[in-house]
Amino acid sequence: MLDGRSPSAPRDFERHGFDFVDAPSAVDDWTDQSQIDQVVRPEFGEFVRTHVGCDTAVVFPFIARSEAAAADVADYGPIEFVHSDFTDDYGPMVTEDDRPYRKFLDPLLASQGLDRDLVTSASRLAVVQGWRNTGPTQADMPLAVCDATSVDRSRLIAEVIPYYGGLRLDFEIYAVRPPAGDAPDRWYTFPAMQSNEMIVLRTYDSACADEGRPFWTPHSAFRDPHVAATPDTRRESVEVRALCVWN
Repeated sequence: MLDGRSPSAPRDFERHGFDFVDAPSAVDDWTDQSQIDQVVRPEFGEFVRTHVGCDTAVVFPFIARSEAAAADVADYGPIEFVHSDFTDDYGPMVTEDDRPYRKFLDPLLASQGLDRDLVTSASRLAVVQGWRNTGPTQADMPLAVCDATSVDRSRLIAEVIPYYGGLRLDFEIYAVRPPAGDAPDRWYTFPAMQSNEMIVLRTYDSACADEGRPFWTPHSAFRDPHVAATPDTRRESVEVRALCVWN
């Protein structure tokens, strides 16, 4: 594991697929679900429009991950396998008429005063995620992110996820095979993260896909061997995604 706070760590989001940024938020209680929804989603929409230069950011409902959340919805525990959230199929999934994903996306667009034509006529689509540690700074299962340029497409395995968070979505993810030989992946962690810091990662980009460049950013929770797993170190995090649209 490499230190993502190091000056030598990648800072080219377009090339490497992730960034680490100072991101102060007006949220003052990260256990208040209503406040997070009302504050974080518009904050992230504004951030994404500036960070990637898209015309519109369709911000998804946030996900709070913790041991308590996983007791209610199993999908909301830390995800302990190396993956990237979407495959090349994401573009067709959000633009074709007969996909189950429309039952999630269409109401989301409508709630933000947007029409489906915005997506189907887009010149470029991307998905960007923001991840915050909202629990103890020394968490037992923090997030690690891999430099996208160190993972070849041949190692990606498309898998269909029929349901997520209780919704029928039928979306594809990439599971990632381990590297072979003497070329290890470049994994980065961000020790002692505060809630006013954010890991930003890209999990789909139609422009990258069209040009044959990596749009995937492998990531995973991992058991930190330097942190004892106790009730005081249990991971708590908030993540939010945005569908970025260029017209």
